[in-house]
Amino acid sequence: MFYQIRRIIVKEGFSEQVVENFSNRGGLMAQRPGYIGKQILVKKVRRGEEEVMVMVQWESEEDWKNWEKSPEHIAGHKAKRSAGAAAEKPEYIVETSHDLYYVKG
Repeated sequence: MFYQIRRIIVKEGFSEQVVENFSNRGGLMAQRPGYIGKQILVKKVRRGEEEVMVMVQWESEEDWKNWEKSPEHIAGHKAKRSAGAAAEKPEYIVETSHDLYYVKG
């Protein structure tokens, strides 16, 4: 198994907006061969920056790569770019990272 993990650090009070954005995505991805599921985690904080992790589980890296280069995925990114969404990140996002993990045990 294989995980794609996106880590998003946001200003205080914005984690729910990120959760909502990622919860409303993924309909086409969920129909792809090898897709297992998605979890959205929010780190418990008392105050300050908040952390959201979006973990997408795939049967294999090949399944994930097939999704990444699929016409549906590419079209979704092109649509965001044409709407200006990709030109600049929202002001409330402090930092993002993207990592890939293999399940070994």
